Amino acid sequence: MRVTKLSAAILSATFVTLLIVSVLPARAVPVFARKYKTSCQTCHAIFPKLSPFGEAFRLNGYRMPAETEEQVKQAPVPLGAEAYARVWPDAVYPGDLPGNVPVAINVKMANVFSSSHDDTGRQIVHNDFQFPQEVNLFSAGTLGPTFGFLGELTYAENPDGSSDVEIEHAQITWNSPGHLLNFKVGKFAPDLADGFQEMWLMTDNGVDALFGYDPIGLRGGTGLSDGPLGISLPAGVKAIEMYGVAAHRLFYTVGMANGIGPGPNGTHDGNSSKDYYARLDYKFGGMGLDGDTTGRQLPPENWREDSVRVGVLGYLGNGKGIDFPVTDDEGLGLNEQDLRYEREGVFVSWYWRDLNLFGVALHGSDRLELFDPESGASIDTSTRGWNAWFAQADYVIKPPFQASLRYESLTPADSSVKTQRSLNANFSFLARANVKAMLEYHRDLNDSLNYTLATVLRFAY
Repeated sequence: MRVTKLSAAILSATFVTLLIVSVLPARAVPVFARKYKTSCQTCHAIFPKLSPFGEAFRLNGYRMPAETEEQVKQAPVPLGAEAYARVWPDAVYPGDLPGNVPVAINVKMANVFSSSHDDTGRQIVHNDFQFPQEVNLFSAGTLGPTFGFLGELTYAENPDGSSDVEIEHAQITWNSPGHLLNFKVGKFAPDLADGFQEMWLMTDNGVDALFGYDPIGLRGGTGLSDGPLGISLPAGVKAIEMYGVAAHRLFYTVGMANGIGPGPNGTHDGNSSKDYYARLDYKFGGMGLDGDTTGRQLPPENWREDSVRVGVLGYLGNGKGIDFPVTDDEGLGLNEQDLRYEREGVFVSWYWRDLNLFGVALHGSDRLELFDPESGASIDTSTRGWNAWFAQADYVIKPPFQASLRYESLTPADSSVKTQRSLNANFSFLARANVKAMLEYHRDLNDSLNYTLATVLRFAY
């Protein structure tokens, strides 16, 4: 009887634990698990974080490194005879479609305990069941030997039961056979942020210090913002991007993107100028960025390798003609424009056995001009600088059990505001390759009354 009661208690506790779990932003795409009839663990250390092999798969345009026909278990549907390639342009060049409908679904639920503290006082939320919080519809695959695609449609449920729908990704890629010259067009997470944008992190929370800073303010930015803001570092872009891998280990990307938006008359960009970005990395040790393993003996554990990847990145744009409302010290309303914004940073990722330590240090400068909102006359122009950095350690305890710890620091441009620091801790459990439970704690280190504790479940199918 005691055993029966103990078993019932364990089952009940397990059931309750699963009920209060939430699912983090969905980024794993099990379409490829079906196509190659392989586990999600082939490409993910713990989804959505990619393993070194998964990174090579992504950079190869969603193809296995040195892919052969035998590796593809779902035969594609041909579009035209192969002979058409030899008589092109007298015939349309042949291609193919995925063998099955390439659709995957991710679900995000949440149970949240949070404490927020500001000038109005403190508010506490106990066990807010957000079931579901998000549902993501993915489509991804290849269109012949050189083209690939990725799409993501996100349904986010509001507290009143209504839903917001957003196209988060809609991209087509073209990959050259040698991986040196590739192009991407659409709406996507730029390779400028490869490895540290939210869609490639194992944690529920993204790196707010880099992507959530608002540089607009009377004396420069004062901190993070959830509302309309200028550009700190974009987590997503509408852009044309060129990227590639040279000599197996040198990665580069350059892109041209819309800047601050939306604009007048229904335009997506706020002005006629474009923003530009670039990144250059080199990887020492481990698997090549294109999947090359020549002359190297890699461990059987796909998350393990001894390697160091270092890089530099930059972003440049202008928001001339785009007004942001600000208030001066006397309470008068003014307009402000970010005439020129520059971002320069360094990226480092170190793999050693079961540990991955990585981070980014970023410096930003903004040329801000204040205007009288009625006459349009210029009042003042100044250049404001700010700094942000983070360091994150991901550790594989055992393949089903993994942990992460991240420290973030943001020094705003407004010197009257002190440096903002935060800590993010995560413990993840893979119940199955496509089912993950998490416990995540996020804390404002400047104010101990600002924190969030979330239990997290995520599944993809």
